[in-house]
Amino acid sequence: MDNIMYLDDVIRFSLPLIFIGFPECKFEAYSFKFTKDAEMDLENDSDYSTIEKISIGVDSRKHGEPVRVIYDGSMPKDLQKKIMHRLDLKELDTLLATGRYQNHKDLMSFPDCGHKELKYPKWPRLMKKEFLSRQSILNLIREKDRFIHVPYHSFDSYIQLLREAAIHPEIKSIKTTLYRLAKDSQVIQALMCAAQNGKKVTVIIELLARFDETSNINWGKKMNEAGIRVIYGVQGLKIHSKITYIESKQKSVAVISTGNFHEGNAKVYTDFLMMTSRKNIVSEVAKVFDFIERPYKPVKFKELIVSPNDMRKKLLHLIDVEIKNKREGKNAYILGKINHVVDLKIIKKLYEASNVGVSIQMLVRGNSSVMTGIPGVSENIRFQGIIDRYLEHSRILIFCNGGDEKYFIGSADWMPRNFDKRIEVLAPVYDEFLKQDLKRIVSFGLKDSKQGRIVDGSGKNSSVENSEGKNFRSQEKLYDFYKKENK
Repeated sequence: MDNIMYLDDVIRFSLPLIFIGFPECKFEAYSFKFTKDAEMDLENDSDYSTIEKISIGVDSRKHGEPVRVIYDGSMPKDLQKKIMHRLDLKELDTLLATGRYQNHKDLMSFPDCGHKELKYPKWPRLMKKEFLSRQSILNLIREKDRFIHVPYHSFDSYIQLLREAAIHPEIKSIKTTLYRLAKDSQVIQALMCAAQNGKKVTVIIELLARFDETSNINWGKKMNEAGIRVIYGVQGLKIHSKITYIESKQKSVAVISTGNFHEGNAKVYTDFLMMTSRKNIVSEVAKVFDFIERPYKPVKFKELIVSPNDMRKKLLHLIDVEIKNKREGKNAYILGKINHVVDLKIIKKLYEASNVGVSIQMLVRGNSSVMTGIPGVSENIRFQGIIDRYLEHSRILIFCNGGDEKYFIGSADWMPRNFDKRIEVLAPVYDEFLKQDLKRIVSFGLKDSKQGRIVDGSGKNSSVENSEGKNFRSQEKLYDFYKKENK
């Protein structure tokens, strides 16, 4: 029989062996963990290059100010005070008494020790039939819009598209934005292959992707050596959009994603990737790359909603349309799926919409500053969150628009930083089949009575109730649907 114990306890048990020669002493041990400030102060007027500034900034984190401490709640008061003194913490700083053990991150890769029942059942990622055929993926996208919903569908379809573009004689250039990169990135390998085959490859890589800065710098150097043109973001703006542009002598294509082009993330994050050859969208994706290279040149977008240009303004307008339609007696609602809702102007507009009777139902995974269900304020707003085997990450917006629904997917949450300090993209969805899938994703999530919780600002996290009982699990239902669809 296997015996398992924490390293903390191994050290506790061995303390008398460490302090041999002190037989009269009594030994006690208490764990604590502190988090340092990860923000980097980059001097704009220094003589260093951007990469050098980031490298210096990463090193400076080692000396960052402690901002949060968690500790064993049974720790004696005098020892608590010593720790606070050494870390230069005050009583008003973030201090939290917890249990005996503080560091549980390694449990994510903990072995099951023969207890398979402790793990989720395997859900093999599905390769969509259309991508298993011998047909050109580029031609498939030119026929109609295609999509994958990871991790239910395999991210290999996107890599396959890049690999085809890398060797296809019709392809002239490839441009993409990269925020976080896998350790052994097949995306990068495909892009380097394209550059070696004479394609003009441009990669916009965000150096300020928190905690991935060093990795991104190293990948940037490798890509430069392979002949890829690497652009390290924009001064004052973080590149958070997830887009790819493949320029062809015939019909160019584009990919708009709600998440990173990252093989690792695509195994555990739910994200939606739309592949399209619609000229009006593809041409504007190309314009986004022009905007990134020349961020202070005036540019207007008709199809895409782009920040920091006018994303907040256009979203407020879309909500205003719902308000107007409701006042005129028309059907009006907003459905969606997003990570965070904390932008004050958006929240005020949601309250205004609720007050006139617009139904607002959204899946919100992370931070929400909306108090829902308050009579006369937010009684028509319903937010829910889902915590399950996959991290809910996709951003989907659906507006009733008087019965002619408008659908959008993209990279932006409803936060001031996404609207004002980042380059983000929301793209319209026109294909009816894609629309059906987006509606299904949101509606399944809103019915989730097993892993879903009500997000109302009270902190109660009450369970979701629906007519189908307490066992409706949206991620399982989606996987079963895709599996049957793929037969």
